[in-house]
Amino acid sequence: MPAKKDIFKKVLLPCALLILLGLHAFLVDVGWKGSESKNQYKVVPKLNLPWMKFVSLDQDRFASLLLSLYLLSAHPVDCYEWDYKGLLNYMRVITRLDPYNKGPFFFAVYYMSYRKDSDGRLIFNYLEEAQDKFPDDWKLPWQVSYVAKIRFKDDDLAYQYALKAAHAPYAPPIVKILPAILKRNLGDRESALAYLTTLRDHSKDPKEIEAIDEELQRLSRGSLRK
Repeated sequence: MPAKKDIFKKVLLPCALLILLGLHAFLVDVGWKGSESKNQYKVVPKLNLPWMKFVSLDQDRFASLLLSLYLLSAHPVDCYEWDYKGLLNYMRVITRLDPYNKGPFFFAVYYMSYRKDSDGRLIFNYLEEAQDKFPDDWKLPWQVSYVAKIRFKDDDLAYQYALKAAHAPYAPPIVKILPAILKRNLGDRESALAYLTTLRDHSKDPKEIEAIDEELQRLSRGSLRK
């Protein structure tokens, strides 16, 4: 009996779930490619978390992985046409099925570069959840900082995320000094200098110290030009 239970749990349940999610993938494909005549944005199929937990058949992480892969079925060129509120709800269900699934958060950064209206900025709220779940990750806030700066032209938000990336363990030297670079580019040399001085006082990594000194030299050259 135990062997039969293992087969049921490890083979039959995942297969049944795969079929159910395969049907959902079809609906996703139809939903993302179709649009309502009265709606400005394309429809994103709705996911219900309790229902998904029920149909996942005790395979929440597997369901989360498959659903996150379905996000890739959407054509990137059409991202700006999506219903972002619906998209956020969809991604939240995925990450609540598996809190350790980073995929949707990285997808969100990518989607964020397509729509810069108020709905597009909603994705920043979703990314705040990633900071709570993955405080040691520097790549995600680093990418968010780039998008905030380049696409949204929001220097304050870019700086906030740059700080989050810089404070994460194992962040490389270029990420550690990114907040100072952003301040320097804005002409705020005093804040850049204060940040770098504090960072250097607490740094023990030779490569990081080298990067800090190079940035300090750039600041000095800029001051001399004035």
